[in-house]
Amino acid sequence: MRRVLPPLNALRGFEAATRRQSVREAAEELCLTHPAVSYQIRGLEERVGVKLFERSKGRVKLTEAGRRLLVPLSEAFDRIDGAFAALRT
Repeated sequence: MRRVLPPLNALRGFEAATRRQSVREAAEELCLTHPAVSYQIRGLEERVGVKLFERSKGRVKLTEAGRRLLVPLSEAFDRIDGAFAALRT
């Protein structure tokens, strides 16, 4: 069975922008440029066919669709992080 997932970098950009409530701050965290993270998020929105953020004055606010995506995505990242932490111990 083949998984059809969006690019992991786009998911990371979305999640970081959500936590920071800023694409610019997400870009700094991910060591990317602001336009790169914006491009990733726009590509993710195009792929799912809905807006994930409302943008204004350098800040981002989740739409209802963005909130629905954030919970399972954050849980998945937490599980991945936990799996690697378990390998290190």
